[in-house]
Amino acid sequence: MIKIENKIPVHIGLFGHIDSGKTALAAGLSEFISTAGIDAHPQSKERGITIDLGFTSFILDEYLITLVDGPGHADLIKISASSVEIIDCALIVIDITKGPQIQTGEHIIMIESLNIKDVIVVLNKIDLFKGDLDAEVKKIRDFFRSTSYGSDIPIFSVSAKSQLGIEALKQGILEKVKTLDIERNYEGSVIIPIDHHFLIKGRGAVITGTILEGRLKLNQDIDVIPINSSGRVKNIQIFHQNVDEAKAGDRVGVNIKGLDIKKVYRGCYATNNKNSFEFCDLVDIQVKKNKLFKPKTQFGTQVHVTIGMFTVTGNLFPYYEKKGKRIQLESSGDLNTFNAFLWLNEKVFINKEKSTMLLSRLDLPPTSLRILGAAKLITVIKDPPELFKFKLKKGYVQNPKQTQGIVCSGLAQSYEGAKKIIGRKLEPPFTKIIDTFGTKGLVIVGIEKRDQTVKKGDPIALKELRSFTLKSKKDLNLLKIINNIK
Repeated sequence: MIKIENKIPVHIGLFGHIDSGKTALAAGLSEFISTAGIDAHPQSKERGITIDLGFTSFILDEYLITLVDGPGHADLIKISASSVEIIDCALIVIDITKGPQIQTGEHIIMIESLNIKDVIVVLNKIDLFKGDLDAEVKKIRDFFRSTSYGSDIPIFSVSAKSQLGIEALKQGILEKVKTLDIERNYEGSVIIPIDHHFLIKGRGAVITGTILEGRLKLNQDIDVIPINSSGRVKNIQIFHQNVDEAKAGDRVGVNIKGLDIKKVYRGCYATNNKNSFEFCDLVDIQVKKNKLFKPKTQFGTQVHVTIGMFTVTGNLFPYYEKKGKRIQLESSGDLNTFNAFLWLNEKVFINKEKSTMLLSRLDLPPTSLRILGAAKLITVIKDPPELFKFKLKKGYVQNPKQTQGIVCSGLAQSYEGAKKIIGRKLEPPFTKIIDTFGTKGLVIVGIEKRDQTVKKGDPIALKELRSFTLKSKKDLNLLKIINNIK
């Protein structure tokens, strides 16, 4: 019997448009089927599509290859997104009779955003293809030239249905796996994002997941957060084989005595160190926008945020720093990298040691690109932060020919108010406020060019930097409701 725990675990995500044949390919490649295996969800069989994550595996030399099969349907992309945290490489499946489709591109951008550096492309259904295979491969290389993966990628042509090309694909996977630079942290805290959970009669609660860090041992005490339930590890399995210990990289099923399985959901973590996580809803992040995502991110834009196995909605508040002040960005504009506060609609646990998150705009139609990009955690915010924004105050030229200079009205309402704004910079073509004029709030302003033509009534703009405390969208909506009632 093969000692499965002695094999080197490698996780390959299966991505592609719906009906490209990902699940059939997984079935054709695999030797071991997980409890959460090929279309195990009852609705998958009923609807004839993959609607949940599936896990299967096979052995190549010293490697245990686990395939993580996610849905290709546009409405289920957040389930596919949840798999990216645990994979080392991506296998992109394309129906050769149709070529790259909408979700093909969306999945590529998703894995690209989350820093998956290695991909293998599989052209499936060659048994149905009547065209020139070499020409089609060239088209696919041209398609990938616009991505960070470039055109020089491994491409294999197969028929999952009739098993054509499967052995060549396995050899290609082995060659790719040997080049991967995979780092596992075996000595850190145990961290397992839970992807499935169930009850086995006579044995109790079972959770399944891929160990991100640390070593899991029999009889070890383990916590499941955020549900605050815990128990003792009674049994550990790696693809149905009992083991005494599992380590980072292993996909495991864990029987936990004392765990309240009814409270568990996908997005929970099993860990022996709750201090590895922050329970929060407000974070400071650096956003790296995908260059193909076109919509601008406004101050307060709603986003879907995938953190580990969990997706939650929240709002982005972009800002920039100047002289130690964080100033509101009304829009991200054409910036590909920007800072922002992210305020989630509910508190979640964030792994402080692995803090990349995927940002999506799932409110957009599925025919458009909905992956905004990725974000890196800077810090967790305990209290709503102070920000600054520019308020535009408008004045007008009252007398352009006064001997002391150009007289302006409207920027101040009184002599005391006028004194306070002396020295403030104005928008071009004016320079700054030089002095007060009279006792009724008039001021003298400077101009960039002395020969500039100025007429009575010309507008003058003063941008004032005002501080404010950030409020969540829920608070802002509540204020609107209260104001409307009043």
